[in-house]
Amino acid sequence: MRRIPDATVAFLVALLCVAAASAQDASSPYKKGDFVKSYRVAVATDTATSQTLAAKAAVAFALFEATSDPVRLDWFQRGADAAQHALKLQPKAVGALLALAQAKGEAALLRGPLQNLGVAGETRDLLRRVLELEPENPNALVGLGVWNLEITDRGVGWMFGAHRKGALVMVERGIERAPDDIELRIEYGRALQLAGDAAAARSQFQLVLKLTPTSAADRFRQQRVAEYLAGKRASP
Repeated sequence: MRRIPDATVAFLVALLCVAAASAQDASSPYKKGDFVKSYRVAVATDTATSQTLAAKAAVAFALFEATSDPVRLDWFQRGADAAQHALKLQPKAVGALLALAQAKGEAALLRGPLQNLGVAGETRDLLRRVLELEPENPNALVGLGVWNLEITDRGVGWMFGAHRKGALVMVERGIERAPDDIELRIEYGRALQLAGDAAAARSQFQLVLKLTPTSAADRFRQQRVAEYLAGKRASP
């Protein structure tokens, strides 16, 4: 077996260290809520991990700080582009698959149903790919369960093979695996609303406010839930 030259090993180690440092540099502003800085630092580093973080930061900016729909759509597209690039670098990157599903799904909500007939199927397929790789992934379980409830609630379940039966159970499986995840708890509340149980949904939203946030994105989510419970927002 041919020995790799020491200089080559040192160079590869240096590259890995630079990539790790860049990912860390982007992670800190993300946790603090500087999503634009996090995106710019992460997207400049050509690794699946950094591109996935760039996607998450872009989506977070669109959700929590963008002030108009055109700006939101632009940042959702940036998020989708970064996630797709991450998947080119690492086709089985679960985080990138989830980020891509979120970016596409959120953008679809803004554009309206007629322009996004294919997005529902794409989102479903991305979540299914995650579950093929990680059958108990909580984000994918909750996401796919909510997807089934949303699509059937809109009366187009037959177009995409969506079913209400078992959807809420799937969401609950995901919650059991990540009970303290603020984002997933909110999705659980939405799933209960879609299932017609408003009282149980409200209980989940109240629980969200008691959980410990791990990032600025979580704090934004808690603030929105508090406003919703106080009657100041139409949705959490």
